[in-house]
Amino acid sequence: MNNNGENPGKVLDSPYDNVYWLSRMLINTDKYGGFGKNSDKMIELSKSINSTIKHFKGKAEEDIVDELSKTVRSVILEGRKKGTNIRRLLEDLCNELEERLITIQDYLILALTCEHVMTPINLGLARVPNDDKLFVESIAKALFESKGEKGLATIINLWDDLGTEGCIKAERIEVVQQYSSLKNYLDKELKDEEEKAIVLSAFCQEFERRLGQKRKGRAGGSLESVTSFILDYFGIKTTHKPEHFTAGLEVDRWVRCKDGWVIGISCKRTFRERWKQAYTTNTDMLNRHKIRNLWHVITYDRDLSDDKITEMGSHRAILYLPDNSPRYINASSHPGMKNYVRPITSFIEDLKEFI
Repeated sequence: MNNNGENPGKVLDSPYDNVYWLSRMLINTDKYGGFGKNSDKMIELSKSINSTIKHFKGKAEEDIVDELSKTVRSVILEGRKKGTNIRRLLEDLCNELEERLITIQDYLILALTCEHVMTPINLGLARVPNDDKLFVESIAKALFESKGEKGLATIINLWDDLGTEGCIKAERIEVVQQYSSLKNYLDKELKDEEEKAIVLSAFCQEFERRLGQKRKGRAGGSLESVTSFILDYFGIKTTHKPEHFTAGLEVDRWVRCKDGWVIGISCKRTFRERWKQAYTTNTDMLNRHKIRNLWHVITYDRDLSDDKITEMGSHRAILYLPDNSPRYINASSHPGMKNYVRPITSFIEDLKEFI
């Protein structure tokens, strides 16, 4: 018994708790073929279930359930060639549904899940950006137009935050809209408030889970795209990485110099563990692949020790740091580090000298 005096087992015992588990089953690609990703088939399955119940109304429940099982299997397997992997996965889904759904109400809950949970989630996800590029680029362009190269550090710092904020706002809009539609539907169809809560919570839980997967897909791409945007904005052409170069350097883009050598470039907030990668990069390898330098534009440099700077510099790294940061001011005046650091505001100007 919890503090509110409610019995949590009542939720788990409710047939409407199946909404959540059915949602997970229908979308499971590895185990059941991801049938639930197809919104058209979700609607078809829902309508077929309701049509079958209406057609066999008045017959024994056992007979109707048997017909419903056949209907579901027919819709799911339609057009799938026997012996194929997808057919086997969908047959597993049919078998699992047949075992789980034993009453007419169970099938009605499957229909509800398909039409009013899976389909809205699919549609909502489709309207959430796959990446934050377009949203952020408009703001970054305005910053460059007003500040020029002095806006470089600001753009790198804001890129991830702006993109994340923009995409999450889009997510919120979809969740609120689809939640509202589902709630309005349930208010008409269900009288029991706890049943409504079970369905709505299942919807929110599954929607958030799938949104989280989409966020993972967006992560990382934005870090590389800020480098591309900066170089494109200033008309600096990029090239492919040196052929047969397999070192694990974290380089976003390569720029070819007028003498045929290349410079590897990355723009990031922090250095993280990148210095360890450079530490293992043999300078002979850089020569063989005609790599002049590795330029890293870093906007948060507090974790840069003197050892990191000198070690990176000895392996041809040039670190572009905020002009007024204590680390840059100290390193730029130090005889052992001054050749390895440059102010961020000189990044584009320096690059243009080589191309």
